Amino acid sequence: MSTTSVHDDFVERVRSSSDILAVISSYVHLKKKGNRYWGCCPFHNEKTPSFSVVPHQGFFYCFGCHAGGNVFKFLSLIENVSYYEAIKLQAQRLNIPIPTYRKNAREVAEEQERNDLLKIHELAGSFFHNCLTKTGLGAPGRDYFSTRQINSNIIEQFKLGYAPNLWDKLYTSFRKRGISSELLARSGLVTIKDTGKAYDRFRNRVIIPIADEHGHIVGFGGRIINNSDSPKYLNSPETVIFNKRYLLFGLNLAQKAIKEKDFAIVVEGYMDAISLHSYGITNAVASLGTAFTLQQCRKIMRFTPNIYFCYDSDSAGQAATMRALAIASSNGANVRVIFIPDGKDPDEFVKKHGAEAFYALIDKALPLMEFQLRYVLKNVDANTLEGKLSAVNQLMPLLANISNAVERNEYIIRISNVLGVDEGVIRSDLQRQNSAKAYTDTNHANLNNPRKIVPDKQDALTRAGRCLIKKAWYENGVLDYVLSVVPAQEFPNKLHCEILTYMAQNHQANRACTDIDAAEKLSEAAYSELSHCLVEETPADNDIQFTADCLKLLRRHYLSTDYEKHRLLADQLQRSGDSRFIDELKITQHLRTQLDNL
Repeated sequence: MSTTSVHDDFVERVRSSSDILAVISSYVHLKKKGNRYWGCCPFHNEKTPSFSVVPHQGFFYCFGCHAGGNVFKFLSLIENVSYYEAIKLQAQRLNIPIPTYRKNAREVAEEQERNDLLKIHELAGSFFHNCLTKTGLGAPGRDYFSTRQINSNIIEQFKLGYAPNLWDKLYTSFRKRGISSELLARSGLVTIKDTGKAYDRFRNRVIIPIADEHGHIVGFGGRIINNSDSPKYLNSPETVIFNKRYLLFGLNLAQKAIKEKDFAIVVEGYMDAISLHSYGITNAVASLGTAFTLQQCRKIMRFTPNIYFCYDSDSAGQAATMRALAIASSNGANVRVIFIPDGKDPDEFVKKHGAEAFYALIDKALPLMEFQLRYVLKNVDANTLEGKLSAVNQLMPLLANISNAVERNEYIIRISNVLGVDEGVIRSDLQRQNSAKAYTDTNHANLNNPRKIVPDKQDALTRAGRCLIKKAWYENGVLDYVLSVVPAQEFPNKLHCEILTYMAQNHQANRACTDIDAAEKLSEAAYSELSHCLVEETPADNDIQFTADCLKLLRRHYLSTDYEKHRLLADQLQRSGDSRFIDELKITQHLRTQLDNL
């Protein structure tokens, strides 16, 4: 069997085993309406669902940003991987063996780099863990964890470790195992000076391994255990396997509890997450001390649409919460805020008050708007004109995002009473805000994502083209008839020209048109448009007449365009004294007759 046929058989097996609804539902909250499912698009910022999945056709399409395709196209977009990588990812999830094929030199080098780094991080994890638990060198680390009330079960569960207070203990140990200095440097575990002197990156720190959602160690965090001038936390540098934007500490251990409890708790630091887990609150993850990112939000939403933020209650933590809420809510998450009293962080609170008290805080978690309202009012002086103006300016976008009219009205009344600002003024400002927002949503890209909200071409010719492509895709014999009436290159929409030309070429070669084949051969824009054509709803009561009307409309456009072209040419030839104008006049008369007979 050829390499091509092995590849085709593999892709078809993965596709036929994949449930597009189940796959997309693990990332996007969908609701059924008729024969399709709707949700807020994960690829651009929206409040009203325009993202549609049609399971029986195997396609998705967003009517806002025009992303569309099959299950593999969705995975490639949501996971930010290539189309073929998306196929392999789905195969792994379905436990379908991936056939081997001859890789090019670049692919071999990249795969080797990833494998080498994963292996060395696994070895380093064991080195640090064993140093903590099995050697005298680990005594300072054991003392530290004891003071933080981290017991041996949690140490084992998170594979916590200790980097000894020596300059090159890891370096010399790994060099004796035959691991090259170059690989140690690329991993970020070792720094090598220009003089050739090498020293360990982590020294005299407790070590927290950072794993991806599959449990593979991809980096480390090191916390200082004394009062030196060194940074409190030190992380691995970015590598091909370690990018903090895409990682959530503890997700590999928390994902089961997140699914079961149907919400995730997001904290700032490793120790916050570790402490919550030690008290049985196992649906907690940490954003690695960085700003919460769009990619982290998407990872959580594969398991639940409900995200509870529990950042430090100091001013920096609350400001970080505001930024995180904006990212999560704009991407369709249902968000709440767990507020820790007394200026404490989750780690301090749960150790002082216990799990039951923390669960009570969860029960009192503030809805998005409530937290934002309190935050704004706390940080302005409502007794001054400048403070009132600042508060109103900050609150207008938040009010505009409330879709429930009753809830929005309650907040308007409350803001009016607290600030002493007339309700009518707030409502007028809100109306202007909504008008500006509508313009922005239509004309600008989402800052967190490169996909743009593009007004759809809803003209009659485009709709007619979509109807005919859908008909020809699913019914044998229709394509030949359509192209005999209107040639592919004469369709007014150039993407429709590309799609129909592809279909005609496959038909001539006696090859089936499939979503897999189309994804490989069509341009990105044409493949998205094909998805739109196939999910487009057409009248079911008189399908034959609707199709005939669409074909007639496009035929009229084709003949009219052709008529005008020959008429202008005949006029030009006649003015220049060229006798060929008579032939052109005959063509225009013939076209005119056809138009009149339509």
